[in-house]
Amino acid sequence: MRRLAALPIALALTAAIAANAVESRTASTGPSSAAAAPAAAVASRLLGASGPADASLTSGQANGSAGRVAEAAHTAAAPVPPVPVGPPKGLPSGIPAPALKAEDKLPIPQGWPFDEAFPRTSGTSRLVPGAFEYSDFLYDDHGAAGAPRGFPIAGLAPSDGTFEYAPAAAKKNGADIFRVGIGHDVSASYWRVDWTTLIDQNVPVAEFAIDSTPDAGAAAWPGVDHLASPGIDKALVVSAQGAWVMDGTGAKTAVAALGGSLTVDMAAKSFVVRLPEARFATGGKWTVRVASGVANAAGDGFAPVDSDHGALPNQPPVFNVGFRNHDQEPMVGNYWMEDAQAAALAAGDVAKFGATVDWSDLASGKATPEPLPTGYTNRWYVSSITVGDASKHEDQGVVADTGGGTGDLKPNFLGRVQPYAVFVPSTYKDTTATPLTWVLHSLSEQHNQYGALAPNFLTQACEDRGSICATTLGRGPDGWYFDEAELDFWEGWNRLANTYNIDADRTVISGYSMGGWATYKLGLAHPDLFAKAVVLAGPPQCGLRVADGYGFAGGAGRCTTDGNGSPFIENARSLPYYIAHGTDDELVPVTSVLEHVDHFRALGLRYRFELYPGMDHLGYGAADHFKSAAAHMGTGVRETDPSRVTYRWYPNLDRPEWNMRSTSAYWLSGLQAAEVRPGLTARVDAESSAVARPSHTVQFTPGADVPGDPSPAVVTEQTWADGPVDAALPVLSLDLTNIGSVTIDVARAGFAPGTAGHLDVVADRAGSVVLHTSKGDVTVAVSPGHGPLIPFTA
Repeated sequence: MRRLAALPIALALTAAIAANAVESRTASTGPSSAAAAPAAAVASRLLGASGPADASLTSGQANGSAGRVAEAAHTAAAPVPPVPVGPPKGLPSGIPAPALKAEDKLPIPQGWPFDEAFPRTSGTSRLVPGAFEYSDFLYDDHGAAGAPRGFPIAGLAPSDGTFEYAPAAAKKNGADIFRVGIGHDVSASYWRVDWTTLIDQNVPVAEFAIDSTPDAGAAAWPGVDHLASPGIDKALVVSAQGAWVMDGTGAKTAVAALGGSLTVDMAAKSFVVRLPEARFATGGKWTVRVASGVANAAGDGFAPVDSDHGALPNQPPVFNVGFRNHDQEPMVGNYWMEDAQAAALAAGDVAKFGATVDWSDLASGKATPEPLPTGYTNRWYVSSITVGDASKHEDQGVVADTGGGTGDLKPNFLGRVQPYAVFVPSTYKDTTATPLTWVLHSLSEQHNQYGALAPNFLTQACEDRGSICATTLGRGPDGWYFDEAELDFWEGWNRLANTYNIDADRTVISGYSMGGWATYKLGLAHPDLFAKAVVLAGPPQCGLRVADGYGFAGGAGRCTTDGNGSPFIENARSLPYYIAHGTDDELVPVTSVLEHVDHFRALGLRYRFELYPGMDHLGYGAADHFKSAAAHMGTGVRETDPSRVTYRWYPNLDRPEWNMRSTSAYWLSGLQAAEVRPGLTARVDAESSAVARPSHTVQFTPGADVPGDPSPAVVTEQTWADGPVDAALPVLSLDLTNIGSVTIDVARAGFAPGTAGHLDVVADRAGSVVLHTSKGDVTVAVSPGHGPLIPFTA
């Protein structure tokens, strides 16, 4: 689509449209669109255009426009209501609706009389009036480091613990501690365990080991074989079948016999025990530890774990240990944040994991703030959806991956709460808006990929750049960021923005391998949300491709029909891409990437491509040398109102049941395709000439990076250089393909309120264009072809 400002007639119009002038900025570029008629023809049409003084159309004039316009009228004669101020702080304008939805609340369990304010960072605790509340790590219930069994669901992200569940009702997650609470009021103490999965209430059991008297007590946990920690003088065992207080010798007294009670709340997935103060006295400071496993038949102890389910001889039958601080689980190599737990359980000693409960703090109603540690942590949030049939308890637990090496593209982690990884730089201050960088995970990996494998990269991309970084699980290792995995991304962004002070205009999207595909998929579908896109060994499509048309999809369904990223490169007119790849990549053939990069070059878009001779896929990722990638993430801001917007999308990827759609890009919104079917795209190419902007020339630069990181690289880069300023012309040109409707914010397109403009439309089928003006919305019906200019008033 050619700029119209070069027309001689534009000079004569400059005075009339001076009110349209705004600060000049770099214009985007690309091949001419069919919507842009030859310059002389457009000038002639513009001079010959007629209409009322306010440039709005009456129905009579519309009927006389060769069938191009059925009707254009202001839909609201009354004053226009105030425009919403935009999304919540920290979220960019134009972000999809799922990122704006308030987080759902978890049920509060019956029998728990205290505030529900558990911390969101796993491995942290806080005080609320009357209670101590702790959040554990999610999906960390793997027991001791014993005898490895089977193939992990996330094949490249194994756990250190090796335990597997014998009961089918455990759904591979039946004794996973989610949260723990200890409370006190004037008459009783309260002991609470929340479970990540609770399909069969008889599966899990938990034991609190209590050291209430310094320098006294036993080391062995009563009722838990081969487990020790110092000073145990009493314990509390709780399952769905009952609760018992034990002394150091293991003698049991039912809680009911002490006048206490047990509440099992299946909706909240919680066990809550109430112990009367008169029969179970508290006071001073207690050291409390907690562990979980599968309940025995009576529910008053732990069922053993045999070698067929991952245990070595003399290992305790414990799947999960709570009260582990986040800094006790190392970042490197620790995919499920349970390496320290696995080692401690293998040694049979969990002394280092415990909480100090000061009963005077609880009695006084002391409260502490939500912990927000810096560095690398895991956090959790409540998803807006359930995955699976809740009536059949299929919305919980962990399900096996049936897709072999490429996965099945289905969710594997079905719980109501989902984890994500966060790196907060040490310089973070909640008074200063901080950039956000997404580092999205690879195929067969999960949210802790970069913490486990690439700590150097996180230091460079997050700590050194002063950026918060985040990685979502995507509900599994192979979602390819479609459907539930994409929803996880948007909801995770919402939770970050509601927790940290994030700069909405400084977000970088990046990822390795499948995460690189996500950088294409999400970055090109929403280019207005990001300041930069960084692709590391990323495939151009969902699957393996040697060249366009030669390859195979990563799985059935949307990945097959709507998984080619190449047609959408033109969406990156205002989003620069950095792409890095190895010549010997065995999983993402370099030929497909070279072809992909050539599309960026042919379209005149900004990019940097670094090609590493001899580097393969797994070696590049494991090397943890991404200095150049981190450096080129930059600290720039996103473009919000470019003069030209080209936007293509797959309408078939919309998920209306979750309100997840591609509906906007820059000053385009309300995007609706005329036809929706797998593999079919819709496209808008829109250019506003209303503002005088500098033209630019494309500069292509070949070179090299020596010594490079991780190795010397061949580098090609395409940038823009500003040229002469094009004079403004009050024309808005649209080229529409498979468009049912599109809304144009004419003010953001550069038309000052009250000024006259002209709409020039080419369409392949009937549809409508809605002009959002200062006087209200004007709807213009369009027919196939290239019709006359349509006047409007901004």
